[in-house]
Amino acid sequence: MKDPGKQYPGDDRSDKTGYRRKARLHQSRYRAEVHDVDHSRDKGDDYGNRLSEVDGLRGLNFYDGFSIFDEVKARSRNKYSRKLYSDMLRSEHIPFNMFVPFRHNKDFATNVFNELLGGCIQSVDISNDCRKFIEYAPSPGSKYLNDKTSFDAYIEYDHIDGSRGMIGIEVKYTEHEYGLKPRSKEDIMVNDVNSVYYKVSRLSGIYKPESFHLLKSDLFRQIWRNQILGESILITEKDKYKHFTSMTLFPEGNTHFVETAEKYMDLLANNNNKFIPVTYEKFVSVCDKHCPDDEYRKWIEYLERRYII
Repeated sequence: MKDPGKQYPGDDRSDKTGYRRKARLHQSRYRAEVHDVDHSRDKGDDYGNRLSEVDGLRGLNFYDGFSIFDEVKARSRNKYSRKLYSDMLRSEHIPFNMFVPFRHNKDFATNVFNELLGGCIQSVDISNDCRKFIEYAPSPGSKYLNDKTSFDAYIEYDHIDGSRGMIGIEVKYTEHEYGLKPRSKEDIMVNDVNSVYYKVSRLSGIYKPESFHLLKSDLFRQIWRNQILGESILITEKDKYKHFTSMTLFPEGNTHFVETAEKYMDLLANNNNKFIPVTYEKFVSVCDKHCPDDEYRKWIEYLERRYII
């Protein structure tokens, strides 16, 4: 068995909860114990959670089934990305592992997401075009938020009331909030009360009036942008869609997001399936409850061993 390798000494400084350190070691051990390959030493990169470029190109960061790695290569146009292909700690790869399998069984997908949304789904619809499923941003952007906001995963569904709905999913692993780059487009837009961000927020009617000055903070800004991307679709395509849910997935050990989700829901005027936080643990449990066969059982076991600490 290979060695877990070097760990990053700054993890406890950047994450006082200690979860990032635990997750890095967990991924390092998974590489060493399950894949039995050495960690990357490419370009001086020697942390245990990173696969070599050779092993990344073999698809070792992804579940070996449901044509997941084929989806990855199609979405990345066969262009190697170290963050996506080789970094086992970053969240870029996780949407592929978590959501591509649903494309192969519509009934299973419907059962899982119907339970997560509280019983309002008649059937789900997942696009066969990976560009409209993973890392999806509606086009043209000028009709919506006119920025680079996208959903990690995007699913449409038929609502039990006969209308059409959408789920925009954001996936986190160890990440917390991020700071604004000064004078960036995002910096300008979040600090301009007349920008499209605020126009969509006001038109949507989903926020308490006293919430607006808080939404732009580092704590809430990304959740806010994902939310209003979906709300902008509802506004622009009101004849097609009637429902939008912003869903954020994160491990329960990432207590930063547990607390942030609770605080964000307090900013909503009425959280009628507008925002749903889901832990990895709950997601895996619901998948296990509705698991249709042994092929999916193996995938669920993979998710549990790979991501749950």
